[in-house]
Amino acid sequence: HMTNVSHIINHLSFGKPFSNYFIKKGLQNTPAGFLETTRPFDGNVYVTHKEHEAHHHYLKVITTEFDPESGTQKKYDKKKGFYKPLDKNRAYQILQSSQLSLYRADIVPEAKFTYDLSPIAVSYEKTSRAWYDYFTSLMAIIGGTFTVVGMLESGIHTISSKKRR
Repeated sequence: HMTNVSHIINHLSFGKPFSNYFIKKGLQNTPAGFLETTRPFDGNVYVTHKEHEAHHHYLKVITTEFDPESGTQKKYDKKKGFYKPLDKNRAYQILQSSQLSLYRADIVPEAKFTYDLSPIAVSYEKTSRAWYDYFTSLMAIIGGTFTVVGMLESGIHTISSKKRR
């Protein structure tokens, strides 16, 4: 019952560790702050000040996939004789919460790590729009503006013609 379960978490992550290549490259196909969500516990210190208390950590692990960093989106498969898409990179984001729990005097305190694997995965894809999508959107805006102005002009004309009578 006198056990002190203070601890430091130097590193905790799931899956393949990110290489220095990804870190130097800046993970261009992921949102800002993505790397920090894959290892939120790193460097945290959890101190217990009293007897019969310990930290409990709850982790929600979310599979995350994103497009390869390469400029080419295909590689040549020698066995099949054609180009195939590059495999997506996979990482695991962690949502974490920690709380200090109190124990009865007859129970030995313990630091607990409870994790839950999310059944839902997140996928980031880098896509771009073709020039004709912008052109179509521009024409839709111009056409909509023309229609609204025409409706307003017609309404004003109808109201003004009734007042003249």
